[in-house]
Amino acid sequence: MTRTALRIPRIAAVGIAAVLLTGCSSLTDLTSSSKPLLGGASSSPTPSSSPSPSPVVSRASGPLDTGTVTHRIDQGDFSVQLTYWTSDNAKQYTAASSKTVNVAAHIEDADSTHRVKITTFQVIQDDNAKRTVVTTDSGQFDVTPPYPYNTVVSLPAATAGATKLTLTIRLDLLVETAPKSNSYYRSTALDTLTLPLLTNGAAR
Repeated sequence: MTRTALRIPRIAAVGIAAVLLTGCSSLTDLTSSSKPLLGGASSSPTPSSSPSPSPVVSRASGPLDTGTVTHRIDQGDFSVQLTYWTSDNAKQYTAASSKTVNVAAHIEDADSTHRVKITTFQVIQDDNAKRTVVTTDSGQFDVTPPYPYNTVVSLPAATAGATKLTLTIRLDLLVETAPKSNSYYRSTALDTLTLPLLTNGAAR
């Protein structure tokens, strides 16, 4: 049996080759493309959440922020000078934190011939929710110049959420009416010291 070779016209052969080349090019484009296939799930980067801003710590300045403060109380012919200081970091005081305040009192503008005594030294703490008598020191404490009165006051924890402490300092004094007369008149000196507190990271 004689086999007859299938002859394809030259023009048709060129056309088939062009189709094959075009198909290969399309296949290459398809397999190398970064675009997803039809019907495939597209993936997009998940936006990263920005961190929440830290709370800004704001607080009113306090008299013990520098460590010490001095108050002067006029009492007619003389004055009482009260010096407060602490080794604490008063800027970090909270309602619950420990607080220790040193107090020194001495008399100014008075001569040493008239004796002066402190009979009561008292500190009252007020946090706007409750008042607490912190200390009461009673006696006959000679503060005739140049002698001072010194004490240390430890403050109790305040009410939760308190934003400040107000300390009221009271000194009852006996002042001699005449030198060596052993006769006295009473004078009371009052002073206040305010301590701002941090609350939930910031003062309210």
